[in-house]
Amino acid sequence: MNRAAKARDLIYGNIDAIMDNSQRLQAEKTVSLTVLLDPQFIQEHTDLNDISEIFALAGQDEVSEESLDKISDAVWQEILVKHSKFSSWEDMFTAASQRFVRSRLLEGIDVPEGL
Repeated sequence: MNRAAKARDLIYGNIDAIMDNSQRLQAEKTVSLTVLLDPQFIQEHTDLNDISEIFALAGQDEVSEESLDKISDAVWQEILVKHSKFSSWEDMFTAASQRFVRSRLLEGIDVPEGL
């Protein structure tokens, strides 16, 4: 069975759980940067350990929306190009968001490796 068929079967076989997870995800409304860019994501996609190291490289002492607003696009670009496989903040944010949504939708479902 090919990958697409396995994914389809996984979804069809767990549609109720996925729908329940979807409702819980919608109720979350906001997600903090430390949850979205958790250490596992940062370690998989950069040469750093966690989001606080990125903020420190940008001259910020804390991870917060306020600190994020103080970091110029040029500084973000420089850090991401040097320390990650992303070419922009948008690329990193998109990848992290997709990973987060997928993990929340499939929470509690046994997903085979590689799907």
